[in-house]
Amino acid sequence: MKIPAEIKEMINEKARSPRIHFATSSKDGKLNVVPIGDVEVISDEEVLIVDILMNKTRKNLEENPHVAIAVEVLDEFKAYQIKGKAKIFTDGEIFEKALQVHKRSEERRKLRHAREGIEDPEWLREIHQRKPKAAVLVEVEEIFSTINPEEKIDE
Repeated sequence: MKIPAEIKEMINEKARSPRIHFATSSKDGKLNVVPIGDVEVISDEEVLIVDILMNKTRKNLEENPHVAIAVEVLDEFKAYQIKGKAKIFTDGEIFEKALQVHKRSEERRKLRHAREGIEDPEWLREIHQRKPKAAVLVEVEEIFSTINPEEKIDE
């Protein structure tokens, strides 16, 4: 399914401060939801997520590729659920794209924190020094508005 331009912008334009969560399920149905920061729409049908600390999420993905991504910019009254299938990449072109996404995300975070006078606590500095373990490529199958049930997403 083609991702509408507005949703691409919500995810890719970090100035809008989207909240993004990634949901997975084990093969026996145990759910896991995590907030994610290193994420970009990389094509009309694909979302790329960078795996840095996704232990339980990664195990779930290896058992069950069906995922959901929740994207919200609440001060604009916009929120969507994106459903699709995920593939894991630990090398190659997709992994290299994930490294670029991570680098851009880190640069934006550092600039924002410098501008706002925020100093990261030690535990967070340690997390930001970690290297990506994998790229998670989500092929989008369905998109729903979670605020406006009458909004139809059918691009």
